[in-house]
Amino acid sequence: MEGLTSPILTVEQAVERSSFFEIPSFINPQPAGDILKGMDEADQKIMSAEIRLGSQYHFCLETQTAMAVPEEDNCMVVYSSTQCPETAHQNLAKCLGLPEHNIRVITRRVGGGFGGKALKAMTVATACALAAYKLRRPVRIYNNRKTDMLTAGGRHPMKITYSVGFKNDGKVTALHLDILINGGMDADVSPMIPNDLVGALKKYDWGALSFDVKVCKTNQSSRTAMSPPGEVQGTYIAEAVIENVASHLKMDVDSVRSRNLHSFESLCCFYKGCAGEPEELTLPSLWDKVAQSSGYYRRTETIKEFNQVNKWHKRGISRIPLVHKVSVRATPGKVSILSDGSVSVEVGGIELGQGLWTKAKRMAAFGLSSIRCEGSSDLLRKVRVVQTDSLSLTQGGWTAGSTTSESSCAAVKLCCDVLVERLIPLKERLEQQMGPAGMHSVNLSASCYFVPDFDAMNYLIYGAAVSEVEINILTGETTILQSDIIYDC
Repeated sequence: MEGLTSPILTVEQAVERSSFFEIPSFINPQPAGDILKGMDEADQKIMSAEIRLGSQYHFCLETQTAMAVPEEDNCMVVYSSTQCPETAHQNLAKCLGLPEHNIRVITRRVGGGFGGKALKAMTVATACALAAYKLRRPVRIYNNRKTDMLTAGGRHPMKITYSVGFKNDGKVTALHLDILINGGMDADVSPMIPNDLVGALKKYDWGALSFDVKVCKTNQSSRTAMSPPGEVQGTYIAEAVIENVASHLKMDVDSVRSRNLHSFESLCCFYKGCAGEPEELTLPSLWDKVAQSSGYYRRTETIKEFNQVNKWHKRGISRIPLVHKVSVRATPGKVSILSDGSVSVEVGGIELGQGLWTKAKRMAAFGLSSIRCEGSSDLLRKVRVVQTDSLSLTQGGWTAGSTTSESSCAAVKLCCDVLVERLIPLKERLEQQMGPAGMHSVNLSASCYFVPDFDAMNYLIYGAAVSEVEINILTGETTILQSDIIYDC
């Protein structure tokens, strides 16, 4: 048709036509060190090496689903399988043209999240609510598997071009990357991917690190969060660079990895503001410990012998480090003690199989244990965590980043502390009078908003793993024979 431009289907075409999504300044990753100085110090260089990464798709046990029920006063209740009820709440109000107090989003549980039930759950929830709003009757929508796969989005494909300088002993002195990320037709979570990618990439001491990251807007389906978003690609890129350097120098790749592990000084340079104290850098000890516990060196020799006598099956083993930046977010909580002594708990986070409700339940039982009266044994059985409700508990945020369980537990503990403070002065008198606390005008419900301390909301954790893999040369079939993981939580 006249006037239509050709579609943008590749990241190269996006660059030619300057089609990009903007990366907000507050999550734009920062370089480290002096790249020119690092390149000058290098004994050898590899220039303009290329890596291409494809996509992956979510395959959750439960497809995207929602149910909307109109209520009186022009209100709408939406049951949505979403990782972020608060965001769904806001989008539903905009879609229906209603004030937010007319919308209630309830999430009982999510059948597999991994980022796929974050923003991608919104389209099903809003379509369901719109139909219910127009028809004035309950509507339920669930995707069949084919539709779900078509709309899932999946992991971001990327094209990476890098240049690396290094010493003859394998120590990298400088790494520069040009990264093109295919975000698809809609921003979704794409602007946050560069920060997560570079965060994972910084797990090695590159001497100096610089990059040019572009999030490309194309005419393909929009990509979304896929656990862990950006970090899978960042880790792969880091290991590909290390492997290339080792191959170029004809060195054992494990020795090159060991040579480029962080010192505390380099950690402070690469992870400014969250490196912590020197004694918190446990990666070197984990690195040695996993080699010892897994029998890494012995198994390396065994694998060499196996590969010499087997033509069509080959084995490999590798030891990989991990540095992960944890970000703790503010989270609400609510604890109510009912007339029979049972306890109701509400949290902003949702249950998607990570045990959030179990942890919150145990925290409530622990937090209230100091006011347990005679005859109220097994307090844990008296605690129930109810569904996440965006109207009952506001500012719930996202359940993502592997920290929502801990934040929710912290919020529950704050609520329990308030209740304990209210009830302890009355406990002795009530036991004598055998009268319930409610009759003495004590508020038996507490709502709190846990806000992490600014200095502690971002910190680093470390891990190391040894994995042994066997490959069938004829078919390409890969089997993980053994994985040993040590993680400092």
